[in-house]
Amino acid sequence: MPATSAIVDQLIDGPGFVLIPRLIDASEAAQARSRALEVAASPSGATFGKFNEKIRQQHSRGLLAHGEIFERLVQHPAVIEIAEAMLGDDMTLGAYSARILYPGATEMGVHIDYPYWAMRGPFTLRPPLMVQVIWMLQDFTEQNGATLVAPRSQLRCAPPNREVFAREAIKITGAAGDAIISHGLLWHDTSQNHTEEPRVALLINYGLKVIRPLDSGIANVAPAVLERATPKLRQLLGLEYANSLSRDLTRGGLY
Repeated sequence: MPATSAIVDQLIDGPGFVLIPRLIDASEAAQARSRALEVAASPSGATFGKFNEKIRQQHSRGLLAHGEIFERLVQHPAVIEIAEAMLGDDMTLGAYSARILYPGATEMGVHIDYPYWAMRGPFTLRPPLMVQVIWMLQDFTEQNGATLVAPRSQLRCAPPNREVFAREAIKITGAAGDAIISHGLLWHDTSQNHTEEPRVALLINYGLKVIRPLDSGIANVAPAVLERATPKLRQLLGLEYANSLSRDLTRGGLY
């Protein structure tokens, strides 16, 4: 893997995304994929992410209640190192979900990520407000809905233009266990799934600690999860937010 500083340069001033290969074994990716599909098919999965019949996609939240594998992936050391280099070591988790593209799925629609789409703009490239990680839980191919991105579109610091995106977008293909990391301002979309199998990915949004999470219930996890939570997971869930603010005030000389 390239040096973290080089990856940060690519995310901010370069293509706006990086593909990190083989961060987990294909077997672990398959385990996460199977569990994500089970969650999506369960009553709780429907509660946290109903099937969108129009585009044949499902977005299932609340993964931390459904298996330790999801706890491990959100804290993967390589991912955390890159995200913290962008956002600071007190960053928090904004959203965590599985995105399932069923056979026949169409594009979701080109977009930038929260919090940018919730802001009026103009946007600024620095400091980054959010970093997204897409875990490939199976091979991403030309046929099964691989992620579309417009390289360097984060440099425009603007909402996406569909015509420009159609001209510039490329598909990011890769293998199970790879991860795509991107700046929140990068224009991106899903592509069509022409296969007979669901394409499953995990989406993780890390943000500056002062950004309100997109998923307002992100910290509502089962007691068993909290009991075994590492300090890093507690920080990501915002449970150390008050302590972090107190340290900032102390450093600022206000106390």
